[in-house]
Amino acid sequence: MRHERHLATLHQGDPFRDWLVSVLDGRLPDPSAPAEVSLIRPASHTVCRYRFAGGPAVVAKFFAEPTGANHCYDPEKAMKSEFRLLRRAGKVVRVAEPLAMRREFNCVLVTAFVPGTPLSACLGDDPALYGRLTGVATLLRRLHDLESSRYRKEREFSNVHDVLDQNRLSGEEREYFNRLLGEWWHSGALDRDRGCMIHRDATPANYLFTNDGVVAIDFESAWTDAHPAHDPGIFCAEMKFAFRRRCGNPDAAEPYIGHFLWNYARSPEEFAYITGCVPFYMGLGYLRMARLAPPREERNWLLQEAMLCLRRR
Repeated sequence: MRHERHLATLHQGDPFRDWLVSVLDGRLPDPSAPAEVSLIRPASHTVCRYRFAGGPAVVAKFFAEPTGANHCYDPEKAMKSEFRLLRRAGKVVRVAEPLAMRREFNCVLVTAFVPGTPLSACLGDDPALYGRLTGVATLLRRLHDLESSRYRKEREFSNVHDVLDQNRLSGEEREYFNRLLGEWWHSGALDRDRGCMIHRDATPANYLFTNDGVVAIDFESAWTDAHPAHDPGIFCAEMKFAFRRRCGNPDAAEPYIGHFLWNYARSPEEFAYITGCVPFYMGLGYLRMARLAPPREERNWLLQEAMLCLRRR
């Protein structure tokens, strides 16, 4: 769950505040109004919300200020990549509108603030959840319809190996996972001619519900040339883990997962294809969560579920 903490008040004459005023040209009733700054956590970089009295709020992500374990990247390239991918995704789905970027301010990307309720706050055994899941499924389907001319299968598998590295498994555990991945690679089950654009961080916290529908946020990790089952698989693993934590029963998520996947697919044939690929990406989803150092009992459960998903027989 995301949290905000008030940090500061920026007044006229502050270089960053004045630049934001220029970005919001014409949208502020009082261009001399101070900006109230709140820090948003958790996040992989410094992320702040800036609010102007009587005007819109914006979110600024500073790519040159990483807060996670990954410091080995080009912040300017990452800033430009998310800006570009947000613009591309925004042609077919609702996203946090990219407003501006600037290298001089620690490689900052500024987007419109979206006031909404994250799906993560709505998870539970509730019939109203079905409608929200339909909205997320429809959004992802439209996003994945942005096809790429190629599909990079080797990058998908490399990503799983990277996440395995981050889990620091024992030699025996790692060898077992390597064998499971080899079986998937040689099976051809994930082969396809074309890839697509994916969100790649399909966690319930990244889908906000507003009066106008669902909005996707945080495209920092987005890919093109990817497999369309990637996002649904990550999303389904997140759903099961959330139900385990909140309801004590991960299997209670199954009806909702089935509903989500059925609404994502456009035909019974596509449903069969997607559900045949989703276990691979659910395995990745569990491994992603296990690397974040949850309590030992939860980590063991996540690793066990990852193994079960990746077994092909």
